[in-house]
Amino acid sequence: MGIGKERPQIGKSAGRQIGKSKRRRLELGVGSRKGGKRVGHFSSRITDEVRLERMRPAQIDSAQKRRSAIYVPFGAMEWHGYHNPVGLDCLKAHEQLVGLALKSGGVVYPPVYFGSGGGHGDWPHSYMVSEKAMTTIVSELLIGFARDGYEATILLSGHYPNRGQYLDAGIQVFREQGGTMRVLAILENQLEGVDGDHAAKYETSSLMFLDPDTQDLTTFKNEDDVGGPDDKVNWMDPSFEGHPCYGLVGIDPRKYATDSVGRASSQHLIEGLEAWLEGKEEIVGS
Repeated sequence: MGIGKERPQIGKSAGRQIGKSKRRRLELGVGSRKGGKRVGHFSSRITDEVRLERMRPAQIDSAQKRRSAIYVPFGAMEWHGYHNPVGLDCLKAHEQLVGLALKSGGVVYPPVYFGSGGGHGDWPHSYMVSEKAMTTIVSELLIGFARDGYEATILLSGHYPNRGQYLDAGIQVFREQGGTMRVLAILENQLEGVDGDHAAKYETSSLMFLDPDTQDLTTFKNEDDVGGPDDKVNWMDPSFEGHPCYGLVGIDPRKYATDSVGRASSQHLIEGLEAWLEGKEEIVGS
């Protein structure tokens, strides 16, 4: 589904108008500052580095001694509404895995912004890739992790189709080549207590908690047609172009997305992944 090259512009008056959603945003404040630069909720709390691309060999070796695990955030570059950044999937997964590493040990691989499948492939600023290529990348990453002595890998995808498109397939190739390292491919909403959608209540809430400075909730200028707290709506039809929720699928975020919902989702996710690392919980796909 395409939406054309011309999209309605949010007028200057909308930027001055502060509705209920905007007031919630102001009450929450913006992302934390570290060294004068805004960073995510968990990244701002790093004292001993856990992000692999920023670590020196001695730091990596020390982290492996504490917890021999590596976490890879997957996502996509795709439309997530007027109010969210196009990289929401990976921003969310990466920040959640940083939270896991801070709590439980392990290191976080850089975000993998290559998505496959889903219904937004031909929307503006949305780029999907071949599942065949990604299957090869995943299997070769796992081989490399095992070679370096990691005992467990978590592949967390914020873009839900990625698991069926290439994550499970990549693990299968790894197994066929004799790989024995523990590997978990998981989507956030496959854990109890965590819900998901496309850029609606739950994903918007996650970013409100994890990295609110990336959002612009002033685009929630019209709240006259908000439904009930459990009403799920598909706003992907072209007739919704210009609507504040255009391209979203799920419960209306204008009234029901909150920082507290996002906080609870991330906490449940981190707790579930920690239980898997400890061998206390078996999750489908492990």
